[in-house]
Amino acid sequence: MYIRCGDPLAAFLLIERIIPVSDIISWNTIIVGCTQNGLYKDALEAFQFMHSSLPINPDSITLVSILSSCGNLNLQSLGKSIHCMILKQLLASNLRVKNALLAMYFRYGDTKSAELVFYSMGDKNLCSWNCMISGFVQNNKGWRALQFYRKMEDCVPSGISIVCIICACTQLGDYRQGKSIHGHVVRSGLQKDVFISASLVDMYCKCGRLDIAVRVFEASAEKSIAGWNSMISAFGFHGHGLRSIELFWKMIDSGTKATRSTFIALLSACSHSGLIDEGWKYYHVMSEKFGIIPTPEHHVCIVDMLGRAGRLQEAHRFVESLPSQQAHGVWGALLNACSSKSELKMGESIARHLLNLEPENSGYYVTISNLYAYRDMWSGAIQVRSILQDKGLMKPRGHSIVG
Repeated sequence: MYIRCGDPLAAFLLIERIIPVSDIISWNTIIVGCTQNGLYKDALEAFQFMHSSLPINPDSITLVSILSSCGNLNLQSLGKSIHCMILKQLLASNLRVKNALLAMYFRYGDTKSAELVFYSMGDKNLCSWNCMISGFVQNNKGWRALQFYRKMEDCVPSGISIVCIICACTQLGDYRQGKSIHGHVVRSGLQKDVFISASLVDMYCKCGRLDIAVRVFEASAEKSIAGWNSMISAFGFHGHGLRSIELFWKMIDSGTKATRSTFIALLSACSHSGLIDEGWKYYHVMSEKFGIIPTPEHHVCIVDMLGRAGRLQEAHRFVESLPSQQAHGVWGALLNACSSKSELKMGESIARHLLNLEPENSGYYVTISNLYAYRDMWSGAIQVRSILQDKGLMKPRGHSIVG
């Protein structure tokens, strides 16, 4: 109860009073509870106290939660130290611990370490394969996800596997492979899975087959909020903003409640279709009628909408009107809008502001360099790229094996 209410200290004091400190089950209750409720720092503090001050060795339950906390906080050094502890205490053969290691390394973006852990595993279960497939998708390596999907050993893909591999096809724009997966879905009787259906809608839309996306959506017996959001986004992606709005109200009439993601899809649809008045209308409607407070993602949609229409001064006034804690990420969207419209004076001013806040953010340098290039100001573009190189922020150039 205390942990769910966000008060791990009270839980700690209670256990200290009524239960012997040598009880691993009690400590796991705190550590697992903190992790499940997003209190990752508290989970780590409890673990460090238990491990350093008490004669208690962590078990597999402890370690799964601690690895999850390390991954969520991106504590790479600590995560690797825990991995060493696991090897020393001979817990590396535990399948749940191994799968937790996979998830942690993928959260770090360290796909090589994840593969090393995977290939060192004697036994692998469906969760292990799903960790690999979803991990590569999360790290924008859809082609590697497809490779692992094709060589799943003695494991029948689950709904999670299918959703992840459809996402990989979406990343790659691989319509043929996506259609093949769709065939497998139909043959396996999985087409009623609402998450698979939503993923297929998104995949067909982004592969340019809006017609099939519509058919998949309309054939869904049960339409989840994810499916509605995918279809609203799909119409908007193809410039059919009015159909997105129509579908939005159809969703509301069906009794499905709109979410923050729904309004991101709807505002993005208005942006792609040049529906400025409608965009402003639904930006206000979301809070006034649906009680959803706009987040920075919604603000970015408004800036993108105004930027596409060339209304940069209006976009600038909008960003300036936002509370400072919400405006930070939105300034970056306005800088991108300035770059796409070759608005030099405003772009330079915003870039200076952002680089004062984040001097190591290479994306801002690249955007302002591109802006100079669009204006044929090559000396400025070269100068900015030189600064990037001097700071060690230049990304290595891509290489092709095509002759």
